[in-house]
Amino acid sequence: MANWASTSYCIEGSKENLKKIFKAIDGFMTEKRKPKDEKANKGWEGNVLEELGASEEQMKTYYLRGFIQTYELDNNVLRISAEEAWGVTDFRKVLEILMPELIIYYCVEETGCEIYQTNDINGKHFKYNFLVDCCVKGEYQYEEFETKEQTMKFVANLLEKEEVTEEEVEDWNDEHQNDDDYINIHEFEYAE
Repeated sequence: MANWASTSYCIEGSKENLKKIFKAIDGFMTEKRKPKDEKANKGWEGNVLEELGASEEQMKTYYLRGFIQTYELDNNVLRISAEEAWGVTDFRKVLEILMPELIIYYCVEETGCEIYQTNDINGKHFKYNFLVDCCVKGEYQYEEFETKEQTMKFVANLLEKEEVTEEEVEDWNDEHQNDDDYINIHEFEYAE
């Protein structure tokens, strides 16, 4: 069984290409279009790539284990949210082969294997660099931050302190390992 990663894409390009991709996604998601493989899920990313002209070899060569959850075309940016197995898939790579002028930004979160990555190094679409997911006193929270200072200030507030170190957070987690409380701090890595 795969660990599912939440991947968000922001795709920039010509209106024509973005509409072509949107139309392909929408056709499958609204079931106006049927997948070539009748066993394929309507949200499978491979359906879209086949519709856009991906070759049989590309479909076999590239890792395509992802399913589109939501999609919208907004201000010349196509935004897609997908659930992908183990981390970001090759969906974007095949799209870039089919439409080389596209600029595809992504951000992926997979908690099981601690994968937190983005290729948006300048924060154009994904402005956060840190993520805190926690449960303190039975209250669950999930917050994103641009800086480490903002992150640690948030955590200090959770613990009702002026400031806190990462070591103190680790100690706090150790003290609470037998209850439901935890504080996880994740830093996004930059990937190609």
